[in-house]
Amino acid sequence: MDESNTVRAVAIDYRAVLRAPGLTHDGVAELLWWLEDREVDWVLLTNNSMDARSVMAAAGLPEPALHLCRDDIPGKAKRGNKAWLEAIGDRLGLRMNQLVLVGTSEFDWYTGIHAGVVHVHARWASRARVKITSLISDEPADVAGLLEHFLLEEPSWAFRLDDEHRAFSIRSMLPFDARFPRGRGRTFTVKDIFTYDQTVKVGAEDARDVLMLRLLCAAYLDGTLPGQSLFCVYPSSTPAKGSPQLAGFLERAKVMTGSSYMDDLLERVVRAPDTSLERYKRSIGQSAGTQDISIAAQARTVRVNPIRKRKIAGKTVIVFDDFTTEGKSVEWARILLSEAGAARVIALTIGKYPSRHTIYRLRPGVRIDPFATNDISLADFRKTVGPRGAEEGPSMSLAATMQHFASA
Repeated sequence: MDESNTVRAVAIDYRAVLRAPGLTHDGVAELLWWLEDREVDWVLLTNNSMDARSVMAAAGLPEPALHLCRDDIPGKAKRGNKAWLEAIGDRLGLRMNQLVLVGTSEFDWYTGIHAGVVHVHARWASRARVKITSLISDEPADVAGLLEHFLLEEPSWAFRLDDEHRAFSIRSMLPFDARFPRGRGRTFTVKDIFTYDQTVKVGAEDARDVLMLRLLCAAYLDGTLPGQSLFCVYPSSTPAKGSPQLAGFLERAKVMTGSSYMDDLLERVVRAPDTSLERYKRSIGQSAGTQDISIAAQARTVRVNPIRKRKIAGKTVIVFDDFTTEGKSVEWARILLSEAGAARVIALTIGKYPSRHTIYRLRPGVRIDPFATNDISLADFRKTVGPRGAEEGPSMSLAATMQHFASA
């Protein structure tokens, strides 16, 4: 198997390549030669058998690394079955998270969903009959842009933790103070967007969406965005209010690998202190430190929504948050969801403050109800000081991406 953590092959439906025998869609030849230059294989998918080498040569296109038709798929499965992408993985020695699928119909979309593979709808070739909410490309150059800026670089993290004993992983993309260009000499920080709720445009792009897409793509390449997971957002300090900056993106991105998004899976039922604000006040001497911002405050105010009780058992749950400091929120999320039956919990955050992460476990004999708030104290937890954060992560390459969009 190829051990790299980048996309190594792009599977493309025949109709996204040729609009008629011998006639390519505008920009497709440039995309395919671009892939060749970067040593990324491309795979041609057709329903019927054909001499793909001759057909591509007649159109002036490079030969695909692999051509698959329905006769090549076990059981001659129709498009929509993950067997199509599994066959590519088997023949090229690739994992599913080393593939991207470029399709022209809802059936291609379903193929990607069922295999947990990133799907891009080629709108230059087909207007789908149903609403497709995966990534959309209006021209082949959009696929090259997606690959270049999001999927062809080895993922790096400001902070990462893998705890197999607790079936728990954390990935934080950037240090809290990462700063990026937005054009015309201006800059912005991740705190501007996710703490101060500012809308920042970088060229025609929403900077929040660029950061979130990079986070998801890095997790996909890293193997920490498994298909058919449950997405949720850790709730803010205000009851019934999540993070609109995260939720708006996740509502669209949930199908990127065939996952589901439940905006109310974790809910804050009692107002809690704003931990970021409280730490800031303490740092400038404006707080007496009377507010409880320990993990016990999370236990007394956050629960798993009881109406979602039957949705969690055996699932991988991915919890998104804007920042993590010492890890109280993500650790409480892990405890709640594990107690509710989740098979694995993965926390993905945009930023990480430099404090050490603290690992929390309930003490032996302490029982909680994950579907209710729990009146427990800090003494009910065992604490272990974990690794320190945060490193640079992909700050430099993301700065180049932001400059690209600002200059577009």
